[in-house]
Amino acid sequence: MIRIIISSFIIGLAASCGSYKDKNCPDYLQYQVPYTITPIRDTFQLGDTLWMEMSFTDNMTDLRGSIQNTFKNFDFRLELQCDRIDIDPPQGKAVSFMDAIPMKGDIVPQAPSSSEVSYYEIVPVYQDNKYVFKSAMVLKKQGVFLCAINPSSSRADPFELNGNCAHLPLEISSKANDGSPITNNYHLLKNSPVDAYHNMTLERFGQNAFCFVVK
Repeated sequence: MIRIIISSFIIGLAASCGSYKDKNCPDYLQYQVPYTITPIRDTFQLGDTLWMEMSFTDNMTDLRGSIQNTFKNFDFRLELQCDRIDIDPPQGKAVSFMDAIPMKGDIVPQAPSSSEVSYYEIVPVYQDNKYVFKSAMVLKKQGVFLCAINPSSSRADPFELNGNCAHLPLEISSKANDGSPITNNYHLLKNSPVDAYHNMTLERFGQNAFCFVVK
């Protein structure tokens, strides 16, 4: 089974059990990277283009405790991961499903020859205290797809934060469009013959995933 899209990825940065707990800090920090997918609809044709964009400032507010930190030249380690979910077994080959044409920043195909999974590494441009990214994604495979932009779970080194509450575990997640599972076509999961997708809850689908059909 390929890895299932998840709404966030947590790496513990907490110090040892004897560390103090700052009364002004939450249990962990959660920062969210926003991105958009347009046009917003559930059905496309072969050769159609999806547009993926990011534009957000480097000053971000934690979702749990309203802790502000500035992320200057931060490596968010973002990956576009996509599963084709209307077949059993499903496939996780984003590079085979769509061709990327970067306009701002870079998007790098990662398709290890020894793996059945491929993805796109997303590298936003950091300038004027903002992160900016834009890429056309030309659809080249029919099927039902579940995609999300996630931080990489394959790197051994943890995220590092220099700033407020830096001793806490740090979560980096993302939000697609308005973050609504309904807007992002949660209903299309019912087209999958695979229980892990067909029975996925709204909570598991999360704010960062989106589904679409290519005919």
